[in-house]
Amino acid sequence: MRLISLKSRFLRRRASDSPLSVRPQPEEAQVWTESFTALVSSKYGCSLYRAFLLREFSTENLDFWLAVEDYRNSKPQKMTVKAQQIYNDFVAVEASKEVNLDAETRLITWTNVQSSNPDQHAFDLAQKRIKYMMERDSYLRFLQSKLFLELAHPDRYSASASDDSDQPTSPE
Repeated sequence: MRLISLKSRFLRRRASDSPLSVRPQPEEAQVWTESFTALVSSKYGCSLYRAFLLREFSTENLDFWLAVEDYRNSKPQKMTVKAQQIYNDFVAVEASKEVNLDAETRLITWTNVQSSNPDQHAFDLAQKRIKYMMERDSYLRFLQSKLFLELAHPDRYSASASDDSDQPTSPE
């Protein structure tokens, strides 16, 4: 028991050194309700959203979206290798982190990736479809989650250390 206590203190101390661990003010968290882009533009917001998705075992869409954002900012000489890796990890049928895309989008993406010189737009259609799905589904669930509500509205939702459910707590 003492070892667990020491480990948790160590983790808290190390986490507090990280800029991601600085808890945003409720006003900043409330900005995330404006759009999916506002959420993922915030390092803390993106990390919290990913934590939410981990609880739902559904991080592949966000991981794909972030991989494409990183790909777009890659040096041109690295794009071919990165494009193939993203395709193999997320877009290919039965990929390890396969995202849900229709056959037409998958084919267009495959054609873009297999071109002699894939550019920063190789994944545009697929990324747009995945973003649309997240905006309509997991992003909306995230905004209703206890994880988000306790951060954005601490005056209305109290944190409960013993309750691991992701349902909103009762307003005080």
